[in-house]
Amino acid sequence: MPRTTRRSVKQRLQYIQVIQDLEEIKLLQISNEKLNGEGLNGLSYTELASLESMLKEGFRIVEEQTDKAEQELLLREIVDYNVMGNEWLEKTENEDHAYQSLLARRRTALRNKARELRLCPQDTPQVYSYDPETLMLTIESLKIEKERLRLLNQRMIGKELDGMGYLELLVFSCAIVDGMLKAGEEKNKIKRARLVLGST
Repeated sequence: MPRTTRRSVKQRLQYIQVIQDLEEIKLLQISNEKLNGEGLNGLSYTELASLESMLKEGFRIVEEQTDKAEQELLLREIVDYNVMGNEWLEKTENEDHAYQSLLARRRTALRNKARELRLCPQDTPQVYSYDPETLMLTIESLKIEKERLRLLNQRMIGKELDGMGYLELLVFSCAIVDGMLKAGEEKNKIKRARLVLGST
């Protein structure tokens, strides 16, 4: 019978934590997809209405924050224009816009890849190393991913917006509207189907 040591117990606990973190990340990914109007098939009318309502409230809050950020940006731009000139100001705006667009594309790509990996059946279950250093690196990476997804989901419903600039808020508001419209479309499909069934 193999001897159980304190080190082996710690490794097993770390391995269990990896499995738990993966499950939490999976749930966060599913929530993120729904907030972005993806993977809505199978949701009930009530669930879609709740999602739509949550996104509407998120949009209202983000829009208010966007207006405030725009006023702050305009004040900074007046100072920057006087100090640095129009050419520098336009260059900075273009760079910021390009950066926010890049981040939005990356978020979409990551979301699509995560969904693809989750829905595609694997021939063999993924096995993680029991090596302590490798386990710790895996745990840290999963913590970062969990926090990234958690923050994205919170911001989609108008929470934890501190520190976001005007363009970043604008990009999020567009994503919220897109998710809201898709939830509304799915809700209307169910409503039309009920009307058809009711008339037969």
